[in-house]
Amino acid sequence: MVESLPAVEGIENYKRIPFEFTEELSSKNVFLRLPNEFSPMERMILQANGNLQRLLSAYYNVPSHVEIIKNIKSEGINVYYEREIKMYFENEFVYNAQSILTVKDDTVLELIEKHKYGLGQIFGHTHTAPQFTLHAVGRHGDSKGASFWRDYSLTIPDVLDCFIRESFIENLFDEFKGNRNIGFVWFADNKKNFP
Repeated sequence: MVESLPAVEGIENYKRIPFEFTEELSSKNVFLRLPNEFSPMERMILQANGNLQRLLSAYYNVPSHVEIIKNIKSEGINVYYEREIKMYFENEFVYNAQSILTVKDDTVLELIEKHKYGLGQIFGHTHTAPQFTLHAVGRHGDSKGASFWRDYSLTIPDVLDCFIRESFIENLFDEFKGNRNIGFVWFADNKKNFP
């Protein structure tokens, strides 16, 4: 069983900034505070909670295509999957996702094994919005347009736990004109139970 995602490569000298990813939920407000160093479009992507594929498909106005790089199953008390995919919109590569899934429900296990469902499709099929927790975000560069990533979890109690890292391409929304030798990592202080 894999216990954690691999470390993000090339960030040894990046500035690390503790950050409280404060989520405000009330009858009149839904807000997740993110670093100001990200553009408005990047912040939308960073807080997508199980619907990223749909949002980017709307942005590009084309269907998505998933290339499965790795899908390794391990069994213990629960069934675990170590997965990696590349996401394309038309023929344009947009992001890479690495994940560790802990499957606790036989219906979800069948969706993964028999029907080859992706995470977005699983959440849609279960008609349950997952609990979203952002653990860290980072940028390979010093300005908008630089590639960026996020580490987060999606959980449906007693059904599925997902630990995910998504890495987005350079120039996704803006042209990068900065320094690639500088980078930043914002991380939550409460990074418990996350690989």
